[in-house]
Amino acid sequence: MTLHSSNKGQPNQPGFGRRIGNRWTFALEFEIQADAPRLWNESWGSLWLWVGGHLVGRPFETEMVQIGLDSLNETAQENRESASLLLSAYRPNEALQAVMSARYGAQDPINVRASGLDDQVLVSLEVLPRRTGVFFEGWEAILLDEGSTERFLYRRDDTNAIEVLWPTGTFREIIGKARREFETLARSMGPGTTRVS
Repeated sequence: MTLHSSNKGQPNQPGFGRRIGNRWTFALEFEIQADAPRLWNESWGSLWLWVGGHLVGRPFETEMVQIGLDSLNETAQENRESASLLLSAYRPNEALQAVMSARYGAQDPINVRASGLDDQVLVSLEVLPRRTGVFFEGWEAILLDEGSTERFLYRRDDTNAIEVLWPTGTFREIIGKARREFETLARSMGPGTTRVS
């Protein structure tokens, strides 16, 4: 999808947008504002996810898109095996709360830490909010590796967690493609030479 603004020069006008993935399973969508930044990776815009057909995030928020993409990419590169094995036995709300407790210091209601896993192992499962900026404010999500599937658990503002399953590797693939698409589009809009690795 390419969006063209008829109000060039006005702030917060989308210049280009892309959806990578299948929104009925898992997809990442972003828009870049029409105003060309000094460097391509300073492009401002919006970023959100589609999970099982539901919008996750705050698509009306504007921030440097690279902030959200870098945080999601960090999650995609994590080794989640040992923590996933432990938390797979828990209900979605309990698993999410254990990770949020490890990251943000809240009480661990199911005493997952008694299993011998330290907080750093548990936080490897965190997807949201992590360091995604305003794009996912009020959202929490974790990703569990469960053999041939990934189990994505998410919720907004203390609601009940929702879980969606998809084939292993889907998260990493979609985030990687989104980063490459973003770089290509952002570079086409303005100067800058730093390349995403």
